[in-house]
Amino acid sequence: MSILARKLLRTIGRTRGQFFALVLVISLGVMIYISMNMAYLNLSRSQQRFYQENRFADYTFVVARAPESVVARVEAVPGVVKATGRIQKDVHIVKEGNRWATGRMTGYPLPLEGEVNSLQLLSGSWFDLESPDRIGVLVDPQYAQANGITPGREIEVIANGRKIALTVTGVATSPEFVYPLKDAGSLIPEPERFGIIMVPQAHAQQILGLSGQINQILVDLAPGADEERIKGQIEDILEPYGNLASYPRRDQQSHAMLQAELDGLQLIAGSIPFIFFLIAAGIQFIILIRLIRSQRVPIGVMKALGYDNNRIMWHYTGYALAVSLTGAAAGTALGVGLAALMTGIYVQYFNLPDITSRVDIRVILYSFLITSLVGISSGLLASRSVIAVNPAEAMRPQPPAAGRRTPIEGWAWLWRRLNGSWKMSLRSIFRNRVRFAVTVLGVMVSAILLVFSCFTNDAIDFLIDQNFRQVNRYDYQVRFSGPVKYAELSDWTRWDEVQRMEPVLELPVKIRVRGRTEDELLMGLEPSGRLKRVYDKYGREHRIPEEGILISSQVAEKLGLKVGDEVTVEATLEQGFSRASQLNVIGIYHPMTGSGSFVSLTTANRLLGEKDVVSSVLLKLDAAEMSSVEERIRDMGRVASLTSLSQEREAFEQLLGTAAASIAFMMLFAGLLGLAIVYNTSVMAFNERQRELASMRILGYSQRDVAGLLQKETWIQALLGIALGLPAGKATGAAYVSSFSTELYSFPAIIYPRTYLIAAAAALFFVWIGQRLALRRLGKLDMTEALKGFD
Repeated sequence: MSILARKLLRTIGRTRGQFFALVLVISLGVMIYISMNMAYLNLSRSQQRFYQENRFADYTFVVARAPESVVARVEAVPGVVKATGRIQKDVHIVKEGNRWATGRMTGYPLPLEGEVNSLQLLSGSWFDLESPDRIGVLVDPQYAQANGITPGREIEVIANGRKIALTVTGVATSPEFVYPLKDAGSLIPEPERFGIIMVPQAHAQQILGLSGQINQILVDLAPGADEERIKGQIEDILEPYGNLASYPRRDQQSHAMLQAELDGLQLIAGSIPFIFFLIAAGIQFIILIRLIRSQRVPIGVMKALGYDNNRIMWHYTGYALAVSLTGAAAGTALGVGLAALMTGIYVQYFNLPDITSRVDIRVILYSFLITSLVGISSGLLASRSVIAVNPAEAMRPQPPAAGRRTPIEGWAWLWRRLNGSWKMSLRSIFRNRVRFAVTVLGVMVSAILLVFSCFTNDAIDFLIDQNFRQVNRYDYQVRFSGPVKYAELSDWTRWDEVQRMEPVLELPVKIRVRGRTEDELLMGLEPSGRLKRVYDKYGREHRIPEEGILISSQVAEKLGLKVGDEVTVEATLEQGFSRASQLNVIGIYHPMTGSGSFVSLTTANRLLGEKDVVSSVLLKLDAAEMSSVEERIRDMGRVASLTSLSQEREAFEQLLGTAAASIAFMMLFAGLLGLAIVYNTSVMAFNERQRELASMRILGYSQRDVAGLLQKETWIQALLGIALGLPAGKATGAAYVSSFSTELYSFPAIIYPRTYLIAAAAALFFVWIGQRLALRRLGKLDMTEALKGFD
């Protein structure tokens, strides 16, 4: 081992506290970089492979009903590679205790090979076509697991008023059911109450009473095809069959949720680790500057012995490089483990058949390359001062730096009121501005990450408050299989259990203006209703207009609408007479989840040429009698679904509980960053002022007085960093949310006051720990050695 290598190891040993604190900062950055990138690659590769192998639809068209022969006409449109026609409709699944779940029955033409949105079998066997006395079906994995369903088990469904027994032959999934959600207003799956039932097309048509008919056409487009042109041509073909809606892959709900997760991973992987690396580079630079100043004599000796400037510079750069490589090695081990943990969580949430945790060597190599560049650049920049060291001058102690007035001393009214301890701390800050800036930046980033860690908790809490306390105030929503007269439900209001009932009419519509058209879900409510309110993502309430339309911001933006504009609204329901109406835009609101526009119940009925027709009702019940009402409603005809608000809320609260572990994890990382930075800068301040501190002890100052001098400097930096970090944390949360907001959901950056208090308290706690660890050196201070005239 060379002399310089042994000297480097001795230097690392003497400064091991600072060395490993810097290693901690680097390793945290590498851990986040590797874990997020590997989790992203695991998820993305599985997504792309699954989409390609199972031919995920580029466009989906929904019609009221159409003959199967129309598929050939759609497939003949230039730019269409493949078109698949199928039937899809929600049915009731009868569970134990006369309870219901909703099953999305989806028909698949056989054979499956080459069809759009084809299936991938996960367990069991394919459809049983050899037994004429039973219907074999497949179910999605989440529903199967949540309800204990295994191949061979029978399930009962209610379709068209008939109870039908189905035999589960296997578990399967499809690209459109990677993240199965019940409707556009849902954010999380509810596998106990909602599942996918995959059925051979002929059986689905038989069960649903639609022999030879389809209601969806899935299209696979050629690469580079003109989507808008093809969409228009296909809609013209489907116009006679009640073209209800059409949407591209990017707006498909399951895909949008998965893509949002991928975008979030990519954003974090490309930003947060580099903040850690930047801070580490700054601290390394300051430590090396101080180390080189303290080793003027050894540097002079090395030069006198014939070592040139480059060799000495690389010797000190080796210290920074050792920090970087040690941190990269530790961070790699942690990052690979965290990536495996995250991938395991994704397996539970996303129905991707081939999602496994793989170690990507390129990501590891990139992390070592980045950290090496950080170490080399900070090391070379700091060691440039070696060039100026003259061997003869290096044998004498470096003269003290010339003192000068600090800017704060110009404020005489303030300066006179400060005691000596405060004056010394402030002078030290102004004379070490780089160290001060790096410390403030580090504490600020720690505070930002602490606020950001709690941001998810606040967002979910806000969503629960808005959705279950402000917007929806009912207990149950009962949806019917088709529009019914509200007067026919008058008996319900006389039930002892029913405290209040309000009508709702939901209509799929087309909104047209200036030659442009958008599909939208229109909800008709009573303006005086109390069980459902309209709030936007900022928590502002919007009233249902007696006349006109309250339109969603997504549609308004696409159509270039503003308040006061007139639009043409046409219902596209299969049942009833439909006519277009001219409506004024009364208001524009920003929904938090889903889309949807609102009109009065009277206006919605007018679109159908009807009066007092409803598609669902909202019920407020006596809490003690809910179960009896639920059983009574289920036994009635024409009920398509029964949604319990309390059950939906339980699912969200479970999500909040799941988020608690990840929040604690992130807070720990953020706190460790602050601890490492404060420890390093406190040790640097102590080392630079040893002679000053020893002099104070000789003059009779207690250890507590001397510690207070260093603490004041640290707390000034920490409080300033926290003050800057709290608002910056909110801005970071807002930027993160806006980066992956979609048409399906858009959250505001909601951060409650308690979050700022928690973040500030956590930051102060970790700063205090870092400071206490550094101040232990004060008790070991050798005053005789410190007062010697040598550096």
